Amino acid sequence: MTEDERMDLDLLVTVARGVIDLTSVARSAEFRLPYPPSVQLALDRVVLAGLRRGLPVPPGVPGLMSWCRNPGLEGWPLALPGGFLTVDAQLIHSTADEPTRTCAELASLGTHGAPEQEAEALLAALADACGTVERFAACRDFLIRRPVILRFNPAELLRPTVAVTWRLVKGLYTPVPDRFSIDGLVHRCTGCLLLAKPVTADGPWCEGGCPSSGRELESSHQSGQALALPFPLRIFLALPGRTEQMVRSRLKDQPRLLPSGLGVHHVTDQDGMLRAFQVHDREQPVLAALRAAEVAIRLGGPLDVVVPDGLAARPGHRQSFSRGLPDGAQVRLLSAGEFTAPQPTGLSRRSHA
Repeated sequence: MTEDERMDLDLLVTVARGVIDLTSVARSAEFRLPYPPSVQLALDRVVLAGLRRGLPVPPGVPGLMSWCRNPGLEGWPLALPGGFLTVDAQLIHSTADEPTRTCAELASLGTHGAPEQEAEALLAALADACGTVERFAACRDFLIRRPVILRFNPAELLRPTVAVTWRLVKGLYTPVPDRFSIDGLVHRCTGCLLLAKPVTADGPWCEGGCPSSGRELESSHQSGQALALPFPLRIFLALPGRTEQMVRSRLKDQPRLLPSGLGVHHVTDQDGMLRAFQVHDREQPVLAALRAAEVAIRLGGPLDVVVPDGLAARPGHRQSFSRGLPDGAQVRLLSAGEFTAPQPTGLSRRSHA
């Protein structure tokens, strides 16, 4: 990566963080002053880059947000490394007007990343409050199964088998942001269980990016009572958590959760070796590879990254992930089906030493 490419990538990360900050404030904040400092900084840097290169610049924050809807970042005065992002990458969904998973993944890049690191910090605090790994695992599973609570039901949540867990996790839930209330209704996708919007120019939309064919939504008629986890936990815990729970249910031996990060597990493989694995569900394979390499370094050993079968089957996904791994990274990518297959898949651990 050249110095110019590194600087332009840093600029794009700044914009992504600005988009995340903008959605964390009140509805229609895009058109209110003052903007969050991160948004103004992002605009200033994009304008400066454009002026230096004699290229068009956004006229203001609304213009920059419009640029963020361009698939493939078309028209941006940036020179990113080839293949660093997918060709359809955008920071704001063009019809749902919500930050994309790509935006959250970019905003989490580097030492000053925000969404993913915020999710890790929230889980670390929960682990401390739980006291035991077993109780933390139960709380974590509760969050994965209920990232959005459409109808608060005290009779369910205060049952003896659930009450202790609810007491520990309830502080993580907040009212659903106003922008998700459509005609007094809050919607949730039955596939990914995340927030959804029933009507956009492209049809129904959900945060998890479920296929439009067969996507079903359920709604709450009491939008004021609907609760949701923070955006970072919805995207980086609950979304991959659906695949993780399926993977864990298929393994012969129950894996052991490490009480740190977003969910690294240890499991004994068929050869009697202890393996570390983490489930990802991310749009950008290069960003996922960089993050996986960081986790492997933190663990001090090899890491298997497990992804949904459909994601692993996307053209070029495996190649882009492999290309994004730093030299020496002890990381390999497996689909959920490959990881849980009863017979060895024949895949050797990939080391970029």
